Amino acid sequence: MTDEQASFGAYEEIAAAIQIYIDSARSGDADRMRSAFLPGATIRGSYGGKATDWSLDDFCGVVATGGPATDLRTRIAGIELSGTAAMARLEAENWRGTRYTDFFVLLKRDDAWRIASKVFFAHARA
Repeated sequence: MTDEQASFGAYEEIAAAIQIYIDSARSGDADRMRSAFLPGATIRGSYGGKATDWSLDDFCGVVATGGPATDLRTRIAGIELSGTAAMARLEAENWRGTRYTDFFVLLKRDDAWRIASKVFFAHARA
């Protein structure tokens, strides 16, 4: 496999890891959401003008309590890759009425890409 093929494959694997996050949000499945992240991952951002700092457990609790976001629309706006480290930006509309911009830092561990941290901005509610 050439370096170019390996790089292309890595971008697809990173997108697949982000897709687990998206699918989990749509279904409200906190256990599946947890599988998209590394243990100990942090989630930080701003919601309603207030700073938000969650552990992975706290975030998955919010996902479980909030339930499915069946009308969620998303697009991966960018992926940057260097070896076993990457970052991705996700634009999400209508996650239960709110638009978000998410910035993910991902690491490849045990042959799988997983989210190490998420920083987000919650735009005005729809």
